[in-house]
Amino acid sequence: MIQLKDIDHSNWIRCIELEITEEQKQFVNPNIFSLAEAYVHSGEKKDAEEFYRCMPFAIYSDEDMVGFTMITYEKETDYDDKAGYEIYRIMIDREHQGKGYGKEALKLILEYIKTFPCGKAESVYAEWHPNNIASNRLFEEYDFIVVDTDEDGAVVARMNISN
Repeated sequence: MIQLKDIDHSNWIRCIELEITEEQKQFVNPNIFSLAEAYVHSGEKKDAEEFYRCMPFAIYSDEDMVGFTMITYEKETDYDDKAGYEIYRIMIDREHQGKGYGKEALKLILEYIKTFPCGKAESVYAEWHPNNIASNRLFEEYDFIVVDTDEDGAVVARMNISN
């Protein structure tokens, strides 16, 4: 069973140790970078309020950490100047890929976002490198619609979450 768990004293080193394949390294920043970013942009810190708030989670299958995700919340997104969430990072360790964990994790991530932990929003966004076929397939399966590319050429997709 897949679960999202907080990153804390008991698991942060394991999170840093998770790895992707060599080919995937062009698509995803290392988890240590994401955890540092989350530290700066978390809680009630000034940068979190001014820019975006990060919510990092470990992805577990039973008691084994199999991946990492980070969700962000912005009061005014770059895409439509409205409040929104973004699935900022999602990765599955290379030893656990191909088992459906990414798909299951995305379902849990979306369920969590729909609780509006940082505030109401109409949309959730995701971005990925245009050559990242796995991300493209995963997000399209959950009805994300490609709406743009960013200044670095990344695909920008949106899913409506307001009811």
